[in-house]
Amino acid sequence: MSQLLLRALLGHAVFGACLAHAQLPPVPVPPENPITPAKTVLGKALFWDEQLSSDNTTACATCHIPSAGGGDPRSRTPENLHPGPDGVFGTSDDRRGSRGVVRCAPDQRFTPDAYFFPRAQVTARRAPSAIGAAWAPELFWDGRAGSTFLDPLNQRVVATQHAALESQAAGPLVSDAEMACEMRSPQDVATKLAYAKPLALADQLTPDLSAALAIDPTYPELFEAAFGSRSITPARIALAIATYERTLVPDQTPYDLGTLTPAQQRGLQAFRGNGACLFCHSEPLFTDHSYANLGVRPDADDVGRFAQTQNPADMAAFKVPALRNVGLSPTYFHNGGKRTLEEVIEFYRIGGEFPGPNLDVRFSPAFLTPAERADLVEFLRNGLTDPRVAAELPPFDRPRLASERASTRVARYGFGTSGTGDLAPVLVAPHPPFLGNDRFALGIARALGGSQALLGFAASAAPAGLSIGVQPLWIAPTSWFASVVLPLGGVPGLGGSGFESLVLPIPADVLLEGQTLYVQGFVIDPQGAEGLAVSGGAAVTMFGI
Repeated sequence: MSQLLLRALLGHAVFGACLAHAQLPPVPVPPENPITPAKTVLGKALFWDEQLSSDNTTACATCHIPSAGGGDPRSRTPENLHPGPDGVFGTSDDRRGSRGVVRCAPDQRFTPDAYFFPRAQVTARRAPSAIGAAWAPELFWDGRAGSTFLDPLNQRVVATQHAALESQAAGPLVSDAEMACEMRSPQDVATKLAYAKPLALADQLTPDLSAALAIDPTYPELFEAAFGSRSITPARIALAIATYERTLVPDQTPYDLGTLTPAQQRGLQAFRGNGACLFCHSEPLFTDHSYANLGVRPDADDVGRFAQTQNPADMAAFKVPALRNVGLSPTYFHNGGKRTLEEVIEFYRIGGEFPGPNLDVRFSPAFLTPAERADLVEFLRNGLTDPRVAAELPPFDRPRLASERASTRVARYGFGTSGTGDLAPVLVAPHPPFLGNDRFALGIARALGGSQALLGFAASAAPAGLSIGVQPLWIAPTSWFASVVLPLGGVPGLGGSGFESLVLPIPADVLLEGQTLYVQGFVIDPQGAEGLAVSGGAAVTMFGI
């Protein structure tokens, strides 16, 4: 009898006798990082604070929203597409990742990237769930965050086991695609926090966060409450974030409580009756933490686990995700290639779409009737969903991010006119214009390379229809009070290659709160009407924190 068949028979015997409300095992905790209330609330503040990014636009939580199953609800939108290995948008290898930061140099000025500029960069893999991640011995789709946590500053061992959450938390903070400008160091993150007002950009704070900030209103004070001293270090940042994530235990699903509906019970039996499900998604975590090549895409698209192990058997293998709250996920598989559970079940029914030589031996077509497939989807979608996660109730409650509020973003309006290459310049303004933001930047992109641009600033918008010749003017020339000339980089004479930006620190002056500046870019371009190519306008309304 083969090992595979024996495992299948044993799996049917064991899991067929399991109770539907099998309990989750205790959360593994590194001995060096015990869970405490003060550390948990500090980690929650850090996880939801967009100020942890270089440009104040992205928090850890931006890509890990509870009501999206702990993943990124934006991954279904066109703005969150990655072009894949062919580098071309709109082809079959496109991926649905997570939007990070507009690429920026160490001095905060914008700089082009290969695919996205002047838009924010997008990761090549979708964000996995942070909820229930505490049991994983390794994290990231390729497992590169291991269970031993090394100090980001000196690579000394901080935690010897069960510390994949700590290892993972340190990575995005210095990734120049996700949260950082180029060459950002772990110490840069810690230094910024020492002077940042905790959660200054968020609102609708949860009761635990409000209570903690009422007692300890600064990050040094929060770190002192959690660690015994005011020192903010990269290692402590990761320790706190990981501690918060260990409290995100989704153990009140209908499966756990024994309240499955008849359809969900049938779906559970279909799940248990199909050996292919149990091989990788074992109960009660609904994952065995292994890696599998399922033929989601050709092996050459993304080598997956192989990049870490250099083992040919790991080519294009990716971490097996847990299925708790899978019904809330906006997309599925490492590339976000499926949008619904029905699509996922159909993928398993046909035995994968790109079955290459490295296809996992545990993977086989799922032979289910249409009725069984419907019941299985119902079990996965609702039987494994913790209602507290879906409704964002404690411990999954959370503040509202600045990026979720229109009032904290620069408002675009109007349209541009084209120049060389029939391209209109773009005004780049992704940062929140809050009082005291010393990293606020504006820029011009997709303009005539080697030319010059003028950024005009005004106190009021232009009346409808006002123009310079045939150029739209979205700011009123009579109210201009400043302008800045920008020599454009890029290939001289090539339309669309020109770019430049400037950092304009916003004073922490309460008299500026609610004031709006109107900005527009004018590029000297002989192919534009009357020698100009013009961007659309932007209204920059400053807000207090």
